Amino acid sequence: MADNPQLPTELRRWRILALTQAALGPEIFSMAVLVLFFLRYAGFSFAEFSTFTAALFVLNWILEVPAGALADRFGRKRCLILGNLIYCAAMLLLIAASSRVSLILIALMYAVGGSLASGTFQAMMYEAFASRDAIPGFHAVVARSTGLSLWSAAAAAAIGGWLAGFSLVLPLIVDVIVLAGLTLFLLWGVPAQIPRASFTGDRQTVSKLLGTALRAASISRTWCLLALGCAITFACVRASFNTYQPLMLDAGIPVEYFGVTFSALIVLGGIAANLFSSTSKHWLDRGVIDFAIAGLFAAALAPSIWHSASPIFLLIGIAAHQLIRGIFPSYYSYRLNREIPEDLPARTTMLSLANLVRALLTALAVYAVGALTQAYDFSSAYRWINAAALCALTLLIITTRWPQSHVAAAHTPND
Repeated sequence: MADNPQLPTELRRWRILALTQAALGPEIFSMAVLVLFFLRYAGFSFAEFSTFTAALFVLNWILEVPAGALADRFGRKRCLILGNLIYCAAMLLLIAASSRVSLILIALMYAVGGSLASGTFQAMMYEAFASRDAIPGFHAVVARSTGLSLWSAAAAAAIGGWLAGFSLVLPLIVDVIVLAGLTLFLLWGVPAQIPRASFTGDRQTVSKLLGTALRAASISRTWCLLALGCAITFACVRASFNTYQPLMLDAGIPVEYFGVTFSALIVLGGIAANLFSSTSKHWLDRGVIDFAIAGLFAAALAPSIWHSASPIFLLIGIAAHQLIRGIFPSYYSYRLNREIPEDLPARTTMLSLANLVRALLTALAVYAVGALTQAYDFSSAYRWINAAALCALTLLIITTRWPQSHVAAAHTPND
């Protein structure tokens, strides 16, 4: 099948669903002012907000894999809808109760909702594309969705900032309305899950699904290395984000230009994702993109070594991270799904295992950046975290060696 096939009606429906979900992500309008909402509107202290963030990491770590197994056991569509509804309820409770409600309860609701919805949509969409022998089309749709999500985030950040000028609660109210509307759209649009042959006569329990996923992961060296590569990439970009604003201030960039600067850089990532959607399946399967991601980390690191105080060099480094953001989600989604046997009933559970590794490494990276900042400065923390990611990814590239036969057991031929 060609790398850019004409999609049949069923798959075009999935493409519309994926693009819509990407454009209307959770907290897309409030993200730029969320910290201010917690501190100034909801009335929490920064220490309470820090506890909330830490609790969210821990709860995501605890719930990620069990939630994936529940989705495989009771139905992915059900868990997707339920997860979104719980997330909406958490935002509504935060708006209505503010500081009168425990942040631990809010964190628990966020974590349960996010974990139930995590990975379920892509697992369903991948199986729909695989059943039509259209896996390259899956990559194209995910890549375009990534680009759209970045462009949408840039526009929503600007709108959310404007709304926050009237009231800090308005962006979050809009987020609740948007997520509720998206959930109704998914409830109507996502096809009912087709019973799999592997479930016939033997309803899988959650523990069986978890065991199946763990066994499949343990015997697939390539899948484990891909999950680790995805986790390292996300963790570094996320941890580096915490240093952007202080570094921009140190470089002399006025605060009033932060919004337009970030919007422009996010749009750059969206353009990269859109261009990446047409990448040949041949290059994806051979792991060539790993070299590109490592090269972009080198590009993000080099300017901070040459001239850390220059605003131009700093923005070049941040731009390299945005290019990575445009590439890596769809690339790793494609590769991780390809490495999972197509008759495995625990696909969502395996994807949740990858998300678990990502959550753990992200928590460590964010903590490391904070510790390095206290010991040295923001510039040093930025350099160390990016240097560590570059070294780790280089080691993974050397270790993996991408054998040509790695698609034999898990993949449907699409060449």
